[in-house]
Amino acid sequence: MGSHASDDKIYLLGRDEAETERLNKQHRFLLAISGDELMHPSIPRDQISAVADLGTGTGIWLEDFAQKHPNPSSLDLHGFDISPAQFPTGHEIVVPEKTRIALSVHDALQPYPAEHLGRYDLVHIRLLTAGLKQGDYTVVLKNARDLLKPTGYLQWEEVDTTTFCTNGHPELPAITTMRNTVIDAMLKLNLWPFAPPTVYEEIRTGGFNNVHRETYTTEGKEHLYAIAPKWVTGVMRALVPQSMVVLGQAGSEEEAKGKTEGLIGEFEEHCRRALALASFGVSVGQRGD
Repeated sequence: MGSHASDDKIYLLGRDEAETERLNKQHRFLLAISGDELMHPSIPRDQISAVADLGTGTGIWLEDFAQKHPNPSSLDLHGFDISPAQFPTGHEIVVPEKTRIALSVHDALQPYPAEHLGRYDLVHIRLLTAGLKQGDYTVVLKNARDLLKPTGYLQWEEVDTTTFCTNGHPELPAITTMRNTVIDAMLKLNLWPFAPPTVYEEIRTGGFNNVHRETYTTEGKEHLYAIAPKWVTGVMRALVPQSMVVLGQAGSEEEAKGKTEGLIGEFEEHCRRALALASFGVSVGQRGD
């Protein structure tokens, strides 16, 4: 999840080396859920050469895009994030054929510099939930739309944190506790945890054509059954401790981490006999003027 809140105090994730590692692993996991597709099938790949990535984090999505492109030297790639904490040294990534991906600090809630307006064939957005209030989605989408060429595409991906569960019945209380703790903390901070349907509705009503919505899940993907619990525990380790502090369930981050580890231990034991389920939504639209 990239940081896109104007007030750093309402961002629920960290920005240290551990978070950088988690973000990169998360990228691989989400790709695996979606069948290793960086772009939704409705987007014509041969028409995409200029791409902006909002909430770019480490820039790994753009790096992957360039590495998989048949002619990376023809690409115009730019990543934006409100914090440079996960950026590599020099705020750029160099990929095959010496293609350089520039990374800039920018708040997605603010208009982008004039040189970027109307410039991109595709704007990619992923995992902004941890820093957006309900009304912010409209603002982010408007600013992102301004980056697109007249017929450019937007793809916005969000994990549904409200659906973390397993196929075990009845539900393990530790899972319910962790999920509800994150949801309650986000709502207390005026953040909005119900991102996938919100994103879809914003795109559907926000001046876009050819709108598509896809939900990808670990369910039915046996090759992910061993990986899914590790990803869920990574997300919970990142979100639950700070959420506990916000809700007053722990007096310090260290106390919250200790309580979280206890819950995660129960979850991991439960996953020896149950399958961890997680999903994320992808919404796509083409700019229509």
